[in-house]
Amino acid sequence: MQLDSLIEQDERISTEISSLNVTGTRITKEMVIVPINNTLLYVVPIYQTSLNEINSVPVLKKIIVASGNKIAIGDNLDDAIVNLLSPNQSVSVEVEDTDTIDGLIDSIIKANKNLEESNNSNDWAQIGRDIEALQSLIKQLETLKETSVSVDENENQNLNLNTEMQK
Repeated sequence: MQLDSLIEQDERISTEISSLNVTGTRITKEMVIVPINNTLLYVVPIYQTSLNEINSVPVLKKIIVASGNKIAIGDNLDDAIVNLLSPNQSVSVEVEDTDTIDGLIDSIIKANKNLEESNNSNDWAQIGRDIEALQSLIKQLETLKETSVSVDENENQNLNLNTEMQK
């Protein structure tokens, strides 16, 4: 699951995180995956650390939780889970297949449509996020394609070597 990109795509969650990133502070986050029965709960605590103080201790500011196709944010774990389970507070997300070339192409097409919608509504902040998402997907496609070409070249070399050895 590419939780970071889902977080960036959700305007409400990304705005809440951005509001924490003020001058003189550093924002840190680290995902924890908690298996619960037959599902996984992704928990991302977001800490704010003051850079102007010696031995500053990180302070928990927000928690993002995600499970299945829902994502939510709260001030603490209880709030985040309540928001995740509430249809009014959670956001349904579509998990995309970015492990295959066809999956990435579908994701790029969808991201481009999102960009067109943001452009039509003159939502400049969302346009920026959509462009970043589109660029990220294109880089993933380039990497996957390069890896695929390298594998194909190696297979061809092995096939040629086997053919020569059989002669």
